[in-house]
Amino acid sequence: DVSMFLSGQKVLITEDLEDVTVLEGESAMFKCRISPVDYSKVQWFLDKTPLHTNELNEIQSQPGGYHLLTLKKLSLKDSGLITFEAGDKKTSASLVVKGKPIIKS
Repeated sequence: DVSMFLSGQKVLITEDLEDVTVLEGESAMFKCRISPVDYSKVQWFLDKTPLHTNELNEIQSQPGGYHLLTLKKLSLKDSGLITFEAGDKKTSASLVVKGKPIIKS
């Protein structure tokens, strides 16, 4: 299957993303793992929006093929589907941001 090979490299997602639920204002971390570990054609998405490192999003590659996405200071509207794409493979998980409980005195 020729389509499996991108520039001669076959990429696999060896550990999928897992769903994360946080309270608003908190951070969420998503982690997955790919093979080969040096494969670099990767992209994170929130719903259909590509994510890039900025003051609220931190994208890291770590040794061993791990890729991490940290989303900071989340608000309710950030709830959605996080997708990580590596070549023609993808893994997705839900980000659920819950409102902080109102504490009645």
